[in-house]
Amino acid sequence: MIILKRLNLDSSWHINFDGVGFVIDPWLFGSEVDGFKWLNQQWHIKEPVNVREIPSYNFILISQNYEDHCHVKTLHNLPQDKPILASEKAYHKLKKNFIDREIILLKENKKIDFKGLSFIVFRPKKLFDPIYFAIVIINKKKQAIFYAPHGFSLNKEQLSLIRKYSFDLLITTFTQFKLPIFMGGEVNPGMDNVYKLHQQINSRYTINTHDEKKISKGLVSLLSKISYPNFREIESNNSINFKKINNYKEIKII
Repeated sequence: MIILKRLNLDSSWHINFDGVGFVIDPWLFGSEVDGFKWLNQQWHIKEPVNVREIPSYNFILISQNYEDHCHVKTLHNLPQDKPILASEKAYHKLKKNFIDREIILLKENKKIDFKGLSFIVFRPKKLFDPIYFAIVIINKKKQAIFYAPHGFSLNKEQLSLIRKYSFDLLITTFTQFKLPIFMGGEVNPGMDNVYKLHQQINSRYTINTHDEKKISKGLVSLLSKISYPNFREIESNNSINFKKINNYKEIKII
């Protein structure tokens, strides 16, 4: 069973997967800054869930090192006894900010078992930033969730590692977000990538994430080209079995 709850309207989630609760990429306080405020600073349009109202959870999962996923202020305001599982770049950032906290590195293409679930992190074929990871979350019945808040394209090796799993849910961005090449180029690949990912893993359902129209200022907001999803159009076709969650209620998917 998968029970989902948005913790903000961007890409922070509480997920209960077969009785194991965890929080993904919590950004629940203030703004997020990428590098410098003059470069990029963003705020939520709607107040996130209060930390006291987060359902019970066993650990925190951090997918990226960028502050809208790895928000240090939020993590300082969450219980310090909760372990954190993190992809490579996020792990190194967290180790600098949390000396005594349990932080577990999720290695690329390596299956890690933790608290009744298993995790595989995939890295895109890129040498330079921005690098956006995807995470596969697997239960004991070999059912899986694919979390890719910046989209992803699976190569043959990565596909071979997940062929034995049945994907109940794909969580990925529907937004296309482009910057000039010298600033990183394509940040979010948009709906074409959603359809490709859905086809690659054959997920039963698809949920959108990281599509909030945030308040922003700085050079990034001036130079970015953003195309937000047309949900009415997606729902009218719905070849990806899209389930829309646009509030903070708990939703049972399966």
